[in-house]
Amino acid sequence: MEDGSYSGGSWSYSSNSSDYDTFSSRSVRRRYDLPTPDCSHRPNSNREEDRISDLPDLILIQILSLLPLTDAIVTARLSKRWRFLWKMVPNLAFSHSDHYSKRRPSDMISFIDKALLLLHERSAINKFSVEFDYRPKFQSAVDVWLHVASEKNVEEIYLDLQQDWSGRYKLPKHSYTNSSLVKLTLRDCGMQPNAVVSWPSLKTLSISYDGELNDNSIANILSGCPVLESLELRKCVDLSRLNTMSASLKKLTIRSCDIRQISAPKVESLSILGSTEKTMSLDLPSLLHATLNFELRIEKIGSKDSYIRSGRLMTYLLETLHGVDELTIGNWCIQVLSVLDVQKMTCPTTTWKRLILNARFSRWDLPGIANLLRSSVSLETLVINMNQQSGRREIVLREEDGYKKLYQLYEKLDDKYWNSQDGALVNSLQSLKTVKIIDDNVYHRYARHSERLLGLLQVILKNARMLEKVVICTYKSPNHGSLNNMEVAQRLLSFPKASPTAVILFYKS
Repeated sequence: MEDGSYSGGSWSYSSNSSDYDTFSSRSVRRRYDLPTPDCSHRPNSNREEDRISDLPDLILIQILSLLPLTDAIVTARLSKRWRFLWKMVPNLAFSHSDHYSKRRPSDMISFIDKALLLLHERSAINKFSVEFDYRPKFQSAVDVWLHVASEKNVEEIYLDLQQDWSGRYKLPKHSYTNSSLVKLTLRDCGMQPNAVVSWPSLKTLSISYDGELNDNSIANILSGCPVLESLELRKCVDLSRLNTMSASLKKLTIRSCDIRQISAPKVESLSILGSTEKTMSLDLPSLLHATLNFELRIEKIGSKDSYIRSGRLMTYLLETLHGVDELTIGNWCIQVLSVLDVQKMTCPTTTWKRLILNARFSRWDLPGIANLLRSSVSLETLVINMNQQSGRREIVLREEDGYKKLYQLYEKLDDKYWNSQDGALVNSLQSLKTVKIIDDNVYHRYARHSERLLGLLQVILKNARMLEKVVICTYKSPNHGSLNNMEVAQRLLSFPKASPTAVILFYKS
């Protein structure tokens, strides 16, 4: 490591006039192709007062903390007032995508080494974040960075060490004991399976792509996190069971893991995302919020077995989650419910008060949405998010797979579908008070999809006696945003309303 050394748990550093020169704003700009700041507007007797430089240090440091570190360093050339302010930035974020994309990873290693050396007098680091293409030869450097961050009482660590198949980075032993760490995110990093973990302040933990994380090792990790509140596991393929009695764990996110069993008596929020090959059992008696935005990986898409497995899984999940306050459900799950609906298999009766649908409103979404609404007898708020999609696959029905009847029913689904559901939805809409639509272009983006959405809104307005408002949130469209709102407003205002006080509101963001 240049200009300094690390040995025996401490830094040795020699301060001289050349230290700043070797890491000056000019050298940073030259090495990483950064623009030279325009200093033509520096204040002098003939120019306006430099009010920004007169701001207190705390405000200027906060401004710099919003910039990539390389940009923050460049500000040192603005004036003597700014020369050392960047050294007080509490968050250190290094990303290969910022200014290093055309450089070798070793250039970034050198840059981080020098930055940490120049910050050796800092008493604390709030956040330390690193993203780059990792190679095994960089292990000792990353180990030192983590040690320095720990010595500075770091509260948040984010490691995204993208790697090829030459070797995955594993946390060094000294990283498993840290009393200041509050949030830890590991992407493409491994953990020692039998390490003794002591993270007494850790509240948020996210682990991704750890192929060695198994049932015993996750139990060991959780035992060393007595105040953990949020746990996210992504693509941890060897993990099959997650059983924890933690009283502090309230939020659990599972993304693309093949977990068969989850038992966590105090968890209040569960998200199942991505894809999975396994069905699962849940024991979550305190659950209040659930998100089902995943798809079941199946070898032969469209086979009878695929729909049987998918239908059984969704039926089980809805029966288990029937008492939550809020359910968010994704596109693939909705389409599985469509298959069940056309086979005359209804969703179990539920008592959730808030339902969020991430749906495209394609033809094969409609029966599943109707199936859910009929079962939601206590529904007060309905949110339809047409921007959040779950995966790329859709349910496939083919006559040659033995689904001739279902295929024929699917072919009959059209924009008038909701007319046939008018009477069936009356009971489930009696408590509905708020409907919110989120879409970047609710009318012009996909005209047929929007017609199906408007068909549902027509049924809701006609039958929801307690309805207070319909809110439509769209993104600004330079081409036809105002026309979009006008056309939709005219259509909605022409529909009969069961609630005389219901209003229709439009918002742009």
